[in-house]
Amino acid sequence: MMPALRHASLRDSIETRLSRRILLVLVAVLTSVSLAFLGLAVWTYKQELVAEHSRASLEVNHLLQASLENAMLKRDIPGLRDIVDRLGNQASIDKVMILNPDREVRFSSKPELMGAMLAGDEVDRALSTQVSQTTFVSQNGGEWLRSVNPVTNKASCRECHGDAASHPVNGLLVVDYVAAGIRGDAMRTAGLLGLSGVIVVALSGLGLWVALDRLVLGRIDRLTKVAGRLASGALDARAVVAGRDEISECASAFNGMADRLQDMLGQVAATERFLQAAIDAIPDGIRIVDDDFTILKANTAYGRQVGRSKKQVIGSKCYASSHGRREPCPQTLVSCPVIALRDKSDGRMKMVDAHQPRHAPQLFVEVSAARALLPSQGRMLPCVVESIRDLSQDVELSQKHRLSEIGLLATGVAHEIHNPLSSIELALSAIRDTLSNEHEPSGAQHYIDIARTEIGKCMGVTESLMRLSEPPREPELVILNAVLREVVQLLAYQIGTGQIVVHIDLAQKLRIIASDSDMRMIFINLIQNAIHAMPQGGELRVSGQTLGGFAVLRVADTGIGIPNEHLDKIFLPFWTRRADGSTGRGLGLSICKAIVERYGGAISVDSIPGKGSEFTVALPAADAPKTAATRAKAGAGAGDRG
Repeated sequence: MMPALRHASLRDSIETRLSRRILLVLVAVLTSVSLAFLGLAVWTYKQELVAEHSRASLEVNHLLQASLENAMLKRDIPGLRDIVDRLGNQASIDKVMILNPDREVRFSSKPELMGAMLAGDEVDRALSTQVSQTTFVSQNGGEWLRSVNPVTNKASCRECHGDAASHPVNGLLVVDYVAAGIRGDAMRTAGLLGLSGVIVVALSGLGLWVALDRLVLGRIDRLTKVAGRLASGALDARAVVAGRDEISECASAFNGMADRLQDMLGQVAATERFLQAAIDAIPDGIRIVDDDFTILKANTAYGRQVGRSKKQVIGSKCYASSHGRREPCPQTLVSCPVIALRDKSDGRMKMVDAHQPRHAPQLFVEVSAARALLPSQGRMLPCVVESIRDLSQDVELSQKHRLSEIGLLATGVAHEIHNPLSSIELALSAIRDTLSNEHEPSGAQHYIDIARTEIGKCMGVTESLMRLSEPPREPELVILNAVLREVVQLLAYQIGTGQIVVHIDLAQKLRIIASDSDMRMIFINLIQNAIHAMPQGGELRVSGQTLGGFAVLRVADTGIGIPNEHLDKIFLPFWTRRADGSTGRGLGLSICKAIVERYGGAISVDSIPGKGSEFTVALPAADAPKTAATRAKAGAGAGDRG
């Protein structure tokens, strides 16, 4: 197993690096060529060595032939035998033999071979062709380089050997050279040639490799590193262009591609920023969720809704950010758009939901969702786009609309009633001054004082209406005692006709930092709800005191109370149930809740069906340490309002 793994690792290493592959091919080619040339050189040398020994053998044969012919002519057989023995004693010669035409050994440097018959293809070829033959022969475990030289019949030999036509060959001269020496010379020479070839191949390969690395591989490696930097996000990475060859052209093309890529990515980033700015400008919360419940994109409004930044929202789970859960919402309790739209044909839905982020108050929203495909990393990612509308915003719009209506009414009252009353009051003052100049008092002065008092009450009512219709301004110091008195005065008719007895128990100068018109709106809504809850009359108690840095107001009635199953719905927008049967828009308590929470306070209710209800409003008191800076900004003069 391990050799196979090593083999696979080596193969992967070679296949992943061009330089290694080129080096491997270069070594293989040079080695193959070197081996081929080495083999050719060895073979050529061997042939030359054999030819050289053949020539030497022929020279010996020719010498032997001359000696043989001379000895035969002189009949000097001992001299011929002596020549054969001396030639056979040479270091490189194994034996020397003279054969007759019948292949019988007649003379030999080795006596034991006398009379033996010598066979062999080389002997047959020499006899048949009358041409000298040289070849390697192996016999009885030995190997020799054998030179066979035929001695042709001549005119001087005719006396002993007969006519040349019938006896063309007088005999054969055979010289056997020791082959081991020849092969040893060949191997030594081959080794030297091989070593020289290896050195030449190594030096040639090294030079070729250095040139290849400098001209090709090194430049490709640098280009690869620049491409890696570009891929990792360094958009300013560029290749160095040196020369005018193909690699330089490739580097120039790469730089052009990098320039275009940088421009395109810049355009994509600008488009991304534009789209993000566009969705951030939408007042409703926007989020894009994939099938794994991960938020891919979100806008600033959604971050405000869940009380987190966009960076914290993006990448988190949708059920964690909007519902404070650690797992997907159960479909039996919540309709999840991601699941509901997976198999829905039209791919759209709308619903009302209650978002409950962690460590944040509950938020009632209207969710409009649609199925979409988001381009991501070269593929289209299925996702759901959700538009989340904060229903409390509708409450604020309705509040503004209501204040606008009241403002129009108050403006009409100011023009139609307040100004004429002021004129009447001035006229009565002038009449009273005239009557007071008389020496005897007149009963008319008393009636004039009564008229002026009632006119002052009417002007106070119009001023209260005008203050109620004021748009919310920067927070200021508001004394709740004065605000409550004026609100009760505005609602005096409804209180009287409803046979309601009002008890007010507010601590002296109960002060907060808020908008005067907002506080009036809270009192009006709570007192009107209490009046509607007592269709047969009853008692209304408004109390207030400072507790733990908060101004705590309680509005309690002795009405019919609120059923337990309705307690969690009364602050919902557009939800209404009035005991006296009158109709409403269901925004009063929603408006109160929105105002109170905007100032960092809280509102709650306790109710016993059949006995009555008590609403508690807690707002940061103006005298609390955290409101000191705001109180200083408001100025001491604001306290004279009450």
